[in-house]
Amino acid sequence: MTSHDTPPAPARAADRPRRILVADDVGDSRVLLVRLLRQFTAAEIHEARDGSRALEQFRRLRPDITLLDVDMPERDGMSVLNEIRRDGDTEAFVAMVTARSEADLVHDAVAQGVGSFVVKPYSARRVLDMLQRYVAKTGDTGMLAR
Repeated sequence: MTSHDTPPAPARAADRPRRILVADDVGDSRVLLVRLLRQFTAAEIHEARDGSRALEQFRRLRPDITLLDVDMPERDGMSVLNEIRRDGDTEAFVAMVTARSEADLVHDAVAQGVGSFVVKPYSARRVLDMLQRYVAKTGDTGMLAR
């Protein structure tokens, strides 16, 4: 089986903790996003500092939400998103979190089924909006902290 033959992620088992993967090569950006996420969710939060590690962790963890920076070493966020989709995982909730907002980039991300596009600098409200998009798409209200 090649990486392109990886089966899509099964639905999250009820007993598996919710997982979020944050991929950003800038440590301060990752730390800030993780802190904001912890305000709104009790999910396990995993971190990757480059695109290759992000893809490896995505394949291993099958996170409920994946947050990708666009400009990362090894593989950029769009490359990771494209590989996730090529693997057959068309339903994975992926959000782009980036300082870039060019129309072509946003269009390409939307065409690949990105669930949310968050432009840096962002507010806590914007991170909560992204989580609420996930809930609206999946019905997984347990993702949000009570």
